Amino acid sequence: MKIRKLNKNNKAQVLGLPMYLIIIMIVAVAVIAAVLFMLPQGNKTLKYTIEEYSVVAGNPPNQDGECEFDDFTVKLYVYSADQRGDPVFGAKVRLSGGGVVGEDTTDSDGLAEIPILDAKLNPGINYADMQLTIKAPGFEDFTDDSAVYLYRPT
Repeated sequence: MKIRKLNKNNKAQVLGLPMYLIIIMIVAVAVIAAVLFMLPQGNKTLKYTIEEYSVVAGNPPNQDGECEFDDFTVKLYVYSADQRGDPVFGAKVRLSGGGVVGEDTTDSDGLAEIPILDAKLNPGINYADMQLTIKAPGFEDFTDDSAVYLYRPT
């Protein structure tokens, strides 16, 4: 049996190591990209139904000029945009604007009831739109920038 002795100054052994590391990194990046590609994407779209909603401030402006609203609840139904129009269970529904945010999760009928508490318009602001955001697993995220309209009484 022959024992092979490695020379300390053999540059071929040292130069080969970085090349192996580069190949391993390229393979690792390719594997990560393949795994990310296989993750399920939201491919279905959502729709919602809400009553025509405009809210007039119930109280006259205070001494600071702020216009406060009485508390109200927005009811909406979330359903799939396909031909069947099935209700979407477990969708996270968020309504924001007028200085407040309200959230709810849809039930088995696709119904969400979002309480809006302490909404107000700052001085010099006569109206505000409330943005609706809906997120559900397996669906594309949905946003409507003017779902509810708040305005100051004239």
